[in-house]
Amino acid sequence: LGFAIGFLLIEATSLPIVMFLGRFLTGVSTGITAVALPVFVSEVSPPQIRGVLNTMCTIAITSGVLLAYVLGKWLNYRWLATACIVPPLVVVISMPFVADSPRWLIHAGRSEEALKALKFYEGEDRAREEFESLQAASTADEKFSLAEFKLPYVYKPFLCVLLGMFLQQFSGISIMLLYTQDIFESAGSTIESTDCTIIVGVVQVASGFMATLAIDRLGRKILLLMSCFVSSISLILLGISYHFKDTQGQVFLASYGWLPLLALCGFMVGYSVGLGPLPWMLMGEMLPLRVKGFATGVSTAFNFGCGALIAREYHSTMRLLGNDGIYWFYGTVMALGFVLVLIFIPETRGKTLEEIEVQFGKNSDNSADSREQPGLVNA
Repeated sequence: LGFAIGFLLIEATSLPIVMFLGRFLTGVSTGITAVALPVFVSEVSPPQIRGVLNTMCTIAITSGVLLAYVLGKWLNYRWLATACIVPPLVVVISMPFVADSPRWLIHAGRSEEALKALKFYEGEDRAREEFESLQAASTADEKFSLAEFKLPYVYKPFLCVLLGMFLQQFSGISIMLLYTQDIFESAGSTIESTDCTIIVGVVQVASGFMATLAIDRLGRKILLLMSCFVSSISLILLGISYHFKDTQGQVFLASYGWLPLLALCGFMVGYSVGLGPLPWMLMGEMLPLRVKGFATGVSTAFNFGCGALIAREYHSTMRLLGNDGIYWFYGTVMALGFVLVLIFIPETRGKTLEEIEVQFGKNSDNSADSREQPGLVNA
């Protein structure tokens, strides 16, 4: 509803203060959705298809971005804002027909509603068995305390999620999305910048489908490693494009004017198969239910804060490091990210949320394992 009202305010007036209010509402709605959606999908999905459903959410987002790119090529901002009102209204109308998360309902002590929700998602046959399993693992009678972040099964997944969020934003994705046309123009691409933007959007959506096919076959960790590797190489190539464009000018552009588009498309492929969807998926999968509300809020705020910082300081960073150096910097971060993911991020493919908690050190009887252990996960 916040999206619909926000875009309506943007469409209805040319007063800057009202348009800023509309943009504020859409931003708040984005934050709420970013917290709720991956958690909800992870909690209601069977382990076998949880990865597919989470990446489908990312495909829906990138498809919306692509549609906005295409419409923005021919529509003014008011007609574009009008078009953006439609999808949120469809969601508002359909949500009353969707059951809430059974895990959350049990955690809140609403057992009867949880059983009905399980019948909605699992069917009559499996609902009772799953209900008893979730009740056995529930800690609904306990209150969350910040002191619990001292426990290994709480702080380890939390740090893993923060690492994913950091790598997502320090890939430079905010710059790529906000300044796509500027990047192509300043890099000297020989293809029209608006067309390049649409091409990048198509690549991003197609890569999302690739991730959907691979997520439950290859697993989360392999895709994150591939994502960091491909993103690093692509960012270094983009920096090389700027370097030789600045040093050789038209001589370079005449032969390699296609390189910026290739590099940015390569980055979008790398980002979309791992760094795009997986940090949000891991947030929904890894964080224990007892701390999920607080920890998802902190993780999302950390993600958006990093993104805002990178976008705000883009021009300052470019002046400091140069047109080429800024992309070499982010490429180096991705290379370091590859090493960190290899060492610290565990594989969660095919595991229930309760099994993931045990993997991080929670005893099967719901008591915390407070023994000191190396790394972020048990050996």
